[in-house]
Amino acid sequence: MLPRRHILDVWEFIKDEKVAVPMATLSVAIDAIKHVDPKAKKDHLVQALELNEFICYMYPAMRPKNRSLLFHVVSDLLGLLLYGVPKKSKNVLENIETINYSEKNIEIYPVVEVWNDLKEKVYQKKHGAADIVAGFIRKIRVEMDIVDRYPFVEEIFVETRKRLKDWLPSLANYYDRKGKSITDIFDKWWNLWDVNGDRDLFLERVVERLAQQAARDLEIEVNREKVFSQIRNGREENKAENELFSRWYKEGVGYLLKI
Repeated sequence: MLPRRHILDVWEFIKDEKVAVPMATLSVAIDAIKHVDPKAKKDHLVQALELNEFICYMYPAMRPKNRSLLFHVVSDLLGLLLYGVPKKSKNVLENIETINYSEKNIEIYPVVEVWNDLKEKVYQKKHGAADIVAGFIRKIRVEMDIVDRYPFVEEIFVETRKRLKDWLPSLANYYDRKGKSITDIFDKWWNLWDVNGDRDLFLERVVERLAQQAARDLEIEVNREKVFSQIRNGREENKAENELFSRWYKEGVGYLLKI
């Protein structure tokens, strides 16, 4: 999912700002630095669970704030079911259903059970290239609804840049990188998603990135002006998309924590 949705993911269950801000920081940070090694073949969801386990054992003082990584995984699983699996992430589904979690020392997280439960209720059809683009447009609708209706999420997003320092020791240790390297990667990613008070310019940039990715990875031409206009003026549709995601997300995390 996109960064503001991940922040709202945390807030759905953690209404204490002092706890929610560092949790949200870790949740967006793992997306920011997941491409730190372009040659890495490890699945992003597995990496999130392994990082969660690493923090549990190596930095117990950071518990339970690292639980945001579990929220992150559920959110991403739901995103795959609702919006489709990008071509470059096809191995994700196989990993979810076949990886031996006990060998990875993360067997206490019933990810497969949550995936199967949501899959029965949410997944409807296989996704082709056009569906992937349509799915990403729906994800942008979610992000824009949060920009419009949840100003506190924007405040938390700005705060994550300052609070990354809280997680630098664990992230630098886990990724075997210097703290400055992690900070530089995060800042570069953060700037891509910064609204900076200009909603239309932000939306224009996100749609442009979608168009470039669709052309590069899927050989599909996106009508930038049409998509921009639909999302810019479709506030009710954006709201409905975000609320749909929230409903399934809450059910998924509730099930995860209950098992």
